[in-house]
Amino acid sequence: MKEFDFDDWAMLYQHDPAAFDARRQAVLALELAKADPKAALQARNALRRLEGQLAGKGDAERIQTSMIWMAASMKLLSIRMQDLGETIDRVKGSVA
Repeated sequence: MKEFDFDDWAMLYQHDPAAFDARRQAVLALELAKADPKAALQARNALRRLEGQLAGKGDAERIQTSMIWMAASMKLLSIRMQDLGETIDRVKGSVA
């Protein structure tokens, strides 16, 4: 897997925003293709909602909206990880 090159992406965005967006969408599609079908569908739906909220916004608004979405996603991930940990603890307790 190729390492993410921020400078390369930033330069592409500055010189050709349409090519940047095409590359971004291609990378997202490739990553979604790796996921199981249910997770991929959920991710595609979330991405579609996010893209709808970003449409027509300037860079600062896009960044702010994306950060809000990222924070919400991290909060949900944290809750699910805590639930998983509690489930593992219960299973370990019932086996012992």
